Amino acid sequence: MSATKPLEGIRVLDLTVALAGPYGSLLLGGLGAEVIRVESPGGGDIARNNPPYVGKDGIHFGVKHADEVSITILNRARNKKSVTLDLKSAAGKALFMKLVKECDVLIENASEGTTAKLGVDYASVRQANPKIIYASIKAFGEPSPYPNLKGMDIIGQALSGMMDVTGFADGPPTRSGLPMADMVAPLFAVNGILSALIHRGKTGEGQLVQVSMLDCLASM
Repeated sequence: MSATKPLEGIRVLDLTVALAGPYGSLLLGGLGAEVIRVESPGGGDIARNNPPYVGKDGIHFGVKHADEVSITILNRARNKKSVTLDLKSAAGKALFMKLVKECDVLIENASEGTTAKLGVDYASVRQANPKIIYASIKAFGEPSPYPNLKGMDIIGQALSGMMDVTGFADGPPTRSGLPMADMVAPLFAVNGILSALIHRGKTGEGQLVQVSMLDCLASM
C-alpha cells in the first residue's frame, strides 16, 4: 500500500490566527499539504500567549522562563513551516507575493477589511497567481451584517440559535462547552478548498472560498 497522502504536492500559505483558521490549515497539513505559516513580527499569533506553557520545569500556567512555549501553539502549529513577514513593509509584501506565486492555496481568518488594507485580499493575490484558491473564514461573512460585533465564538453560538437549544429547557440560553463556531467553520472551509482543488484540476481556474462561522452553525 502507498503511504502517499492525498494533498502531497499541494502548498498552503497560512495567514490564520487564533483557532478557526489554524484548525483548518492543520487539517490540510494532516492530509499531506505543505503548510507555510506566516506570522507578523513582534508576537505573531495570539495563541502563543495561551496557557498552559511547557519548558524545562514541565507544564504550568505561569511563564517562568523566556524560552517556554504555549502548548496551544504547539498543537495548532504542528506539521507547519513558519516564517515572519511584515506585510506593512514593501520588502515584506514583495516576499509574500513571491510565496503566493509558489502556492496552491491561501487560507486566512483576519478581521473584516484587514487583508484589503494590507493588499493581500483575493483581488490582489489573484493578480499574482490566478490559479490560487483563496479561503476566507469570517465570523458573519463579508461584508458583515453586524459590523460593530467582534467575531467571537460565543456570539456566533448565540446568533445561530444554538445556545437556545442547549442547557435545561427551563433555563437560560447556554454556551456549548466546546467552541463550536470556531471548530465547525474550518471544516466547511476545508470542504470548500478540496472542492476548489478538484474544480481547478478540471478547469485550471482558481477560486475564492468564503465561509461564515454564523452560516455554518445555522446550517447545523
